[in-house]
Amino acid sequence: MTAAPPGTVLGVESVGRLLRLLLRESAVVHEYEAVLDGVPADTAELLRPLVDDALRVRARLDERRRREAELAALYETAGDLSSLRDLEAVLQAIVRRARALLDTDAAYLMLNDPVRGDTYMRVTDGIRTDAFKKGRLAMGAGLGGLVAKTGVPYNTADYLNDQRFEHTVDDMVGGEGLTTIQGVPLTLGNKAVGVLFAANRDHRGFSGQEVALLISLANQAAIAIENATLFEDVRRAVDELTEANAVIQAHSESIERAAALHERLTTIVLDGGGMSDIAGTLAEFLGGSILVLDPRGRAMAAAGEDPVVEQTRVEGALPRSWPPAGAVREACVLSTDSRRTRRTPSGSGGATVCATPIAAGGEALGVLVLLRDRVDASHVRSLERAAQVTALMLLSERTVAEAEHRLRGEILEDLLGSPHRDPEGLRRRAALMGLDLDKPYTVLTARCRDSRHRRRIADAAAPFAVRAGGLAGEYRGNVVVLLPDDDGDDGDGDDGGDGAAARAAGPAETARDLAEHLTKSVDAPVTVGAAAASATGVDPIVEAHRDAARCLDVLLALGRAGEGASPGELGVYGLLFHKTGRDELRRFVDRTIGAVLEYDAQRRSDLVRTLLTYFACDGNLNRTAAALYVHVNTLYQRVDRITALLGPQWRHSDQALQVHLALKVHSVLSTE
Repeated sequence: MTAAPPGTVLGVESVGRLLRLLLRESAVVHEYEAVLDGVPADTAELLRPLVDDALRVRARLDERRRREAELAALYETAGDLSSLRDLEAVLQAIVRRARALLDTDAAYLMLNDPVRGDTYMRVTDGIRTDAFKKGRLAMGAGLGGLVAKTGVPYNTADYLNDQRFEHTVDDMVGGEGLTTIQGVPLTLGNKAVGVLFAANRDHRGFSGQEVALLISLANQAAIAIENATLFEDVRRAVDELTEANAVIQAHSESIERAAALHERLTTIVLDGGGMSDIAGTLAEFLGGSILVLDPRGRAMAAAGEDPVVEQTRVEGALPRSWPPAGAVREACVLSTDSRRTRRTPSGSGGATVCATPIAAGGEALGVLVLLRDRVDASHVRSLERAAQVTALMLLSERTVAEAEHRLRGEILEDLLGSPHRDPEGLRRRAALMGLDLDKPYTVLTARCRDSRHRRRIADAAAPFAVRAGGLAGEYRGNVVVLLPDDDGDDGDGDDGGDGAAARAAGPAETARDLAEHLTKSVDAPVTVGAAAASATGVDPIVEAHRDAARCLDVLLALGRAGEGASPGELGVYGLLFHKTGRDELRRFVDRTIGAVLEYDAQRRSDLVRTLLTYFACDGNLNRTAAALYVHVNTLYQRVDRITALLGPQWRHSDQALQVHLALKVHSVLSTE
């Protein structure tokens, strides 16, 4: 066998080395070139094409590996998009992959801001300076601004010296040390929404394949942004639907609770329950304390354990020291608009006060007050529903009271006005009201100078009289009260109240008690006159009523409004209750001040009032002039005229007493 030539052996060994280099994949170019080292020239010439082919195979393998890596990166990005949970994480992954695949120093992504009209840095990878990470570009400024505005890719190998761009952020780019920059648009449909960048700090440029890869990643980023936006919209819609469903459910539960409360309150009304039953039910149902107030802020009922409730029970009205008291009155007591329900801190214990008016037909009937740690919309609705039921109860009670008021007035009209028209019928109807006309009665009359209070006086006098087994009602402008003088025991051992206590007192003391009760009830001075003694039978009651009414007139004429008295306490004015005494008093008035009375009647002057005011001011002329609203010189002229009519001694000693007494008697006689 003949041995092979040396050149042939070297060529075979060189081919083997080339194949091993290709298998290694990591071999670099100079290792392929080294295959030709140390071989003869003729052999090197034969191996040169093989080395070139091996390098081309290596390049193709590198390209294939690069493409595989790009496809893998795009596949991973698509996987991220399909399981999108965090837009920030997806965008960070895209920028990080762009930097790794293109082997650049940095990559970053900017988004357009439609509100401010510029573009801002969203995510970065490989960026070192904070100024760059927080950068913003005007639309059209710099490479990024130009890409964002036009939607066309741009690149530069020397950004700072490239005159194609408006250089507004050179300090930021120079501070980061970037030189070569490639920017591609993020496009949704035909609209650019941002820019994806790859950048180097040297002058190494970008190939067309690298630009294409960057565009693919930018498209993926655009899809991620769109999906995230849609996902956020869907999530927001779901949240809104969830919230709406919760609101509907809460509203439904609130309606059910309100309906249950309305049913319970309606049952109380139908069963004849009172205001205290409503307050107790509300306190239990709403888990707080309840106050039911009348239009003047006085307590009609209360329930619960809040200290304000107990204080209101004791004082009979909202405590003036309680911080929200004024706000409750202002917001609700004087308002008939249920929409003016108010909530305010109570100032004690951290409770919240919710107050709503009780109103019907444009009239304020009172206010409901809830005191609770926390008050929400359901509590407000329940309180407003309860206010409606309470209004119905108050209107019902008013209707009953009006019927009783009319009946009491009819009985008093027949008893005092025409007692002999139908005496038997009168006795029967009086008996229905609990009156036995054959028993002794104390007769009282009451009046307030403001006639608007007459109905309220009658309403306040009625329970006072009923507790004592008597009767109260309106008659000819006054409120008449009949109280029995016997013990009035009804068998239950409990008479209770002011009226029952008054039966043990005399007429004068009873009149004072009644005056105090009525004045407090109507918050205005109410004057009460009593007959001198109790009366038994129809005719004596009629006569006693005349004496009580005359006593009332005398008290008012004497300026004693708000007081209560009987004729025995009127001193000399008690003579007015006897006909002969009244005639003598008229003659006394004529002798003493007749000249002044005649002067006033003829000239329509005001000397009588001047004299009354003068004595009321203890003879002080300056105070008298101020009370009469006249100049002191005018008063001097009037005093001179009075002196001319009555003589120079009218202002001194016993004569002054006579003139003052005559004026008072004249005032009383003028009321008859």
